Amino acid sequence: MSASGQNRPFKFGANDRREFIVQDSEVSFIAINDLNGNPIYLGRAKVGSALSEPKWQIRFIEYDSNQGVTRVTWPVNDESAASADFEFIWTAVSDLTITTISQAATAVVTVSDLGTLANGDLIVIQDVAGMTDVNFDGSNIYTVANISAGPKTFELSGINSSAFGAYTSGGIVIYGAVVNYTYS
Repeated sequence: MSASGQNRPFKFGANDRREFIVQDSEVSFIAINDLNGNPIYLGRAKVGSALSEPKWQIRFIEYDSNQGVTRVTWPVNDESAASADFEFIWTAVSDLTITTISQAATAVVTVSDLGTLANGDLIVIQDVAGMTDVNFDGSNIYTVANISAGPKTFELSGINSSAFGAYTSGGIVIYGAVVNYTYS
């Protein structure tokens, strides 16, 4: 019996651990969606968990052309095993605000602040107007290269944006732990 007097069902987890079956209203959800609104990165944790606490269960979801789920993978933990446990952080950094993106043989992104972004980081771009080709479609995850502190720029490694629409406004760069985990 729970404190409220209601019966709560159990399920058996790893090592025959008994776990409460909870309702969606009892957990926090966060997602990074593709252009179709499908959650690609999906996290859940106990209500009130900070994004930087290692209390998140995270999954990477892949879809087919009919928007059907084809694969779900989990981040690899510090024991080199894919894990569905609540042991990951979502992110310890804030998203970066884009101020412009070049329309050139090498795409260069200018941001208002570089935060802790590092060469080799994997990133997702969302909410760009004009150059919508760069917005996250579920598979276009970019690698950061050639960071410059003045002006605050970086390249999207291997991306030629010369045929993309012209950047007009907006956009954020998401580069936290959730994007940079290895999923298997």
